[in-house]
Amino acid sequence: MSAATASPPAGHTLSKRWRLSILLGPGLIIIVLPFVVAMLVLAGYSLNLRDTTGAGVGFSVWTTFLTDSFNWQVVWTSMRIAGVSTAITVLLAYPVAAMLLRVRNRYYLIFAYIALFSPLLVSVISRSYGWLLLLSDTGFVNQLLSLAGLGPYRLVFNETGVVIAIVHVLLPYAVLPILNIMTQVPPIYREAALDLGASGWTVFRKVTLPLTLPGVIVAAEITFALAISAFVTPSLLGGGRVLTLSRMLYDNIGLIEWGMAAVQAIVLLATALAVLFVLERVNRSTHAARRD
Repeated sequence: MSAATASPPAGHTLSKRWRLSILLGPGLIIIVLPFVVAMLVLAGYSLNLRDTTGAGVGFSVWTTFLTDSFNWQVVWTSMRIAGVSTAITVLLAYPVAAMLLRVRNRYYLIFAYIALFSPLLVSVISRSYGWLLLLSDTGFVNQLLSLAGLGPYRLVFNETGVVIAIVHVLLPYAVLPILNIMTQVPPIYREAALDLGASGWTVFRKVTLPLTLPGVIVAAEITFALAISAFVTPSLLGGGRVLTLSRMLYDNIGLIEWGMAAVQAIVLLATALAVLFVLERVNRSTHAARRD
């Protein structure tokens, strides 16, 4: 077969590119263009381009933010809450996904899916207020602990209550990618390892976990991105005592401190992207290891 016969005509290639542009163009414009414009507006505010205080255009707002140790403490608090919430959520989501995969009864499976995902139909505000009532000093959780001779414990207006509520809100988002990757792992791999004499723990550590690790990383990415940007849950369960970057951003918008709010928004986005970049690099390395 000649080279001229093997390669498609130029007009055919051009038409495919046009079709691809027509299909992807509107979506990219709707998603990318507003994001780029919003980032340009934030950059302008952070550089005092609309300054009315006489400070002038420059990096004065950035300098104020970066040289204040309190701001870095808030950034660390936000990352700590998001990191702890992500770790707990993924640790809970993994066995939940494994159990869902093993349910064979159709009605039990439907009930399990409804119990897991129905909270997504309720607003985050309602769920946060619900946890506020459950975890209060006289709430159901402390009353239950008192029956066992424990407590009462301070579970609200601190990071403990914030993490508990965030884990509950984000658990369904972590279960889905883990469950999806688990369905793609052939059961014959586990059966072969058991036939070769491997114990259940060895099978999990050397077969199941490595094959499902990409789903775990994707779950961690989704959970961390949502946790570090959470506003309602830390505000309600924290009671003003747990200050996160998203809460500081909201307060500065209310105080019409546009420059500082823009800097905090950019720092929040950059922090999330940095962690997601690291997780994505780990995810790619796991895919490369699987191909090898």
